[in-house]
Amino acid sequence: MKNIVIIGGGTGTYTLLAGLRQFPTNNAVIVSTADDGGSTGKLRRDLGVMPVGDLRQCLVGLSYTDDTTRTMFSYRFTKGDLAGHSIGNIILAALEKSTGSIEKAIAVVARLLNVRGEVVPVTLFPAVLSATLQNGKRIVGEHFIDEPSHDGSIKIKELKLKPSGPANPRALRLIQNADAIVFGPGDLFTSTIPNLLVKGVGQAIAKSRAKKIMVANMMTKHGQTDKFTVSDSARALQKYLGQKLDAVIVNTGKPPQKILKLYQKERAEIMKTDSEAIKKLGIRVIEEDLLSGKLAVKVPGDSLKRSLARHDSEKLAKIIYKLVS
Repeated sequence: MKNIVIIGGGTGTYTLLAGLRQFPTNNAVIVSTADDGGSTGKLRRDLGVMPVGDLRQCLVGLSYTDDTTRTMFSYRFTKGDLAGHSIGNIILAALEKSTGSIEKAIAVVARLLNVRGEVVPVTLFPAVLSATLQNGKRIVGEHFIDEPSHDGSIKIKELKLKPSGPANPRALRLIQNADAIVFGPGDLFTSTIPNLLVKGVGQAIAKSRAKKIMVANMMTKHGQTDKFTVSDSARALQKYLGQKLDAVIVNTGKPPQKILKLYQKERAEIMKTDSEAIKKLGIRVIEEDLLSGKLAVKVPGDSLKRSLARHDSEKLAKIIYKLVS
């Protein structure tokens, strides 16, 4: 079976994993440890644990247990002292404290959820992400980059991670043995690129013979990719990757007008596909209607902004499977 490694996290990665589970592939996710927003941020500050939100979503995405257990693990409280926290986040945090290791905690949850595949934090310690904007202003904290209180139209000039290493040896082994490395879908500057800032990760990817594939986001993100085209995203990723992508997968479907109006309130728009510009970068462009017919619904108790228009998990996974077969 082919080994597919996804570098990212969050709802985009969860969606892709749900599709890949249906194919004969070994699936693994490498997740950033810089998340500090929402339930994850509260647990990190209060308990001194690793960021658990993206780990939890990816574990559920690779789970082959019953629907009731998966739903329970993602259940989010709406009232009381636990408001905003998901059960899965609390369980992972409790297991890290009781076992003394986030990797042991992940292993226990993987057994509980009958996970087939691997979910691996890119480092074994929490990290702090910072962004320097084009005007010189420095934003510290993943959450403040992700949901800006500053002028989000000012582009990000540079990202930094502290501490920046070392990388988790398990993450490096996954990259070394990968047949395909998939970047996204997900927030470019807060979910995907932070992994590439960890010492050793870029070098491991450079040595890997895996196909490097980017799944372009459907929509721009205020504070991160305002007015970006798909080629802008590819250039930004390649800057931190230090090498060329092999392929970019682009959605051609258009979300309903009522969804676009909601995105307009968040100052987001459809990310334009400039295919010729992408091809000039030496990257293969794969264009297909990948819009899911099931629109995401806001989960009660969730304080973070989430993508409403998402990829069709089966169609997206099928393209990736063909690329590595």
